[in-house]
Amino acid sequence: MKKKWFGFIAALLISILSFGNFTQAASYTVQPGDTLWKIASKNQMTVEKIVNHNKLTSTLLLVGQTLDIPESGTYKVVWGDTFYKISVKLGVSMTQLIQANPQINDPNQIYPGQILNIPEKPYTGMIYMGSHSKKVIALTFDDGPEDVYTPQILNILKAKNVKATFFVMGQQVRAYPHLLKQIHSEGHALGNHTWYHPDVRTLTDAQLTQTVQSTTDEIETVTGVKVDLFRPPYGAIHDSQIETLNKLGYRSISWTIDSYDWSGASANEILSRVKPRAVSGGIVLLHNFKDGRKLDGMIEALPEMIDYLRSQGYEFVTIPELLAK
Repeated sequence: MKKKWFGFIAALLISILSFGNFTQAASYTVQPGDTLWKIASKNQMTVEKIVNHNKLTSTLLLVGQTLDIPESGTYKVVWGDTFYKISVKLGVSMTQLIQANPQINDPNQIYPGQILNIPEKPYTGMIYMGSHSKKVIALTFDDGPEDVYTPQILNILKAKNVKATFFVMGQQVRAYPHLLKQIHSEGHALGNHTWYHPDVRTLTDAQLTQTVQSTTDEIETVTGVKVDLFRPPYGAIHDSQIETLNKLGYRSISWTIDSYDWSGASANEILSRVKPRAVSGGIVLLHNFKDGRKLDGMIEALPEMIDYLRSQGYEFVTIPELLAK
């Protein structure tokens, strides 16, 4: 029996040593005085990586909140490793591995215990925040177009020389094509928000594809633009559905700052939510719907919101511009 156990443990150790040592993800409990910037710096990663990985719709942290810290992306060389063997283990090309490790002068001369950087794979999940490297912010408007709030929003944006992103519904595009044309002609970006605003988690893949593709087709018919941005109603979607949409060429977009304008909040309430949550790379959620709820507070708040963010040094960008930063 002892021999069997010894053989099993020896085989396990050999297997572990032969595969290499990967840095493991870890959980972190937010402490008093913590900010995302401090946590990101401590773990040598970007703020947006932590935000997107944890699906955070706010960059304000609560003491005691638990964050999942992504793997730092390092690999410890083991006996018998070569750059080629490591590239196979990691599922990356030799070129990617070499580019991620400029500190290695000769890829043919590596030694056990040496730490290599694992190349970053393209992020394909829901995007809650863009790059934090530049002081930019994106205003986004969901649920339109319609003929009450959309014209007022466009007038304000034009007067303030701000470009925004409108996530539109197919049924609204069909009802108000002239307003979609105006949104597009004035330089704003467009995204897909389904045909009729369902909770997409209740849909089959075929139903999801139908409501998204029909909306994209309607937008293209009106503007000639084929959109590749998608925002799920309520921000609710299964990871498997995000993968389905990725395969169709869509990037799924959430937000970093919820204005709560949809609740009928006053201008002061909206500003008190947006101002302290403003962040470089942030995405602000606003609306332009007509379903009996009032967005008058948002209309009143929007000019002051723009002026305040500009005074803090923010540049307004569309979502495509944000993702290109």
